[in-house]
Parts: sequence; C-alpha cells; structure tokens
Amino acid sequence: MSSDVAALETSFLTHFVIEAMPGLEIGKTPAGWRRVDRILRGHFEGPRLTGEIVTGTDPVLVMRDDSARVDVRMVLRTHDDALIQMTYVGIVAGPRDVMKRIGRREEVDPRDYYLRTAVQFETGDDRYAWLNATLAVATGRLLVFPNGAFGDHYNIYQIY
Repeated sequence: MSSDVAALETSFLTHFVIEAMPGLEIGKTPAGWRRVDRILRGHFEGPRLTGEIVTGTDPVLVMRDDSARVDVRMVLRTHDDALIQMTYVGIVAGPRDVMKRIGRREEVDPRDYYLRTAVQFETGDDRYAWLNATLAVATGRLLVFPNGAFGDHYNIYQIY
C-alpha cells in the first residue's frame, strides 16, 4: 500500500431519528419496485449539528433480490435557524426473509441486515459552510414507532 495516500478517518457528527408517513406505491418499474416514502418529522443531535427535519422524501427502489436502494433528500433546520439540504444514497440488504419482514414494516434486529449511506450537505449559511465540503457516512437501523409509523435511526460520521 502506498504511504502517500491518506487513510480515512471519521468522527461522530450527529444522529438522526426520522419518522416517515405511509409511502406512495409507484409499483413495478423497469428498474424494480418503486415506493416514495415521505418524511413526517425527525430530529438530529450531535456535537456540531443539532435541529429538526423540515421536509424530505425517499424514493426507495426495491431490487429483484429484495435489497433496497435509498435516495433521500431532506431539508434540515438547525437549532440556530440555519437551513441545510442533506442528501444521501445507500443500501439496505440482508437475507431475503429479513428483507421481506422489513418490507412488511416489522421490527427487525439491525444485526440481521446492512444499512449504510453516503451523506452530503448543501447550505448558504456561513456558520455551516464547512458542511459544503464534507462527505459523511452513516450506519443505520430501521424503526417501527409505537403508533405503527416506520422510520430510521442513523449515526452519521464525518470523513476526514
């Protein structure tokens, strides 16, 4: 391995809890089964990034092997009133029976599947301009709330 290439380092940035509304079933498309999940509410908290989710969507694509590709666009409002667009793409994968349970919105042990995303940010607020040049990664788990709603919990790590 060449020593002139920097190794990846990460630090914890924030954690998210997201609650989604019932999805809009687009149906079988040439790419796979498409559903658009809409974000109802959520919040995030971390050492440099804390606030609430204003709005967002996730056009989920379920592949033939029952894995899913997420492609999320959200608007965040920080605790000090800055607006930030956050986008992330990712993969949810696991054994077919586990993925079927997730598709039925059942609670599943996060050790039984893989949920990882690549995260980017965009803002015009000078206080958070450092996010415009930040790439982050997230590990996540799917949530079923007591009211039956479905959502996600992510831990997001800034990459250096």
